Amino acid sequence: MDAPLWVPIATAVAFWASVATLGGLVTDIGPWYRSLTQPWWKPRDALFGPIWTTVFLTAGTGCVIAWRGTGGTPADRLLFQIACVVNGVGNVWWSWLFFRARRPDWALWQVGPFWLSIFWMYWTSRPLAYEAGIWFAPYLTWVTIAIYLNWTVVKLNGPFRGR
Repeated sequence: MDAPLWVPIATAVAFWASVATLGGLVTDIGPWYRSLTQPWWKPRDALFGPIWTTVFLTAGTGCVIAWRGTGGTPADRLLFQIACVVNGVGNVWWSWLFFRARRPDWALWQVGPFWLSIFWMYWTSRPLAYEAGIWFAPYLTWVTIAIYLNWTVVKLNGPFRGR
């Protein structure tokens, strides 16, 4: 029997809210961050919250659609769940490397696997519910922009030696 609709919605909200909360807790935009030379095109800091909220809402929608999908095998579902967890860890880890460890250079190396984990969520959602995949497009797009931003910060400010 299928779970009631509220179960995948509540699970997705709890998961993405946890990722957002943990990421926010390790993000410090204090004096060190403010001292970094930023590219002229960087979005204002006030826009990052709404952007990430949108990204997490769309990714959460994709997760709910995949969960409710009727395709795929139990192994496909497990792979999708693993992809989501790997992505959540990668998301928080990037924030920790950049903001707490103060190593944008290390974060730049980590962001590649992080981006691939988003693509992995997209790819593994498709057998479950093909239409779920498109909901990960904003996440892929934003992290692609963030990769370029991260690279630019490293180029403008490196080398980094941590705290």
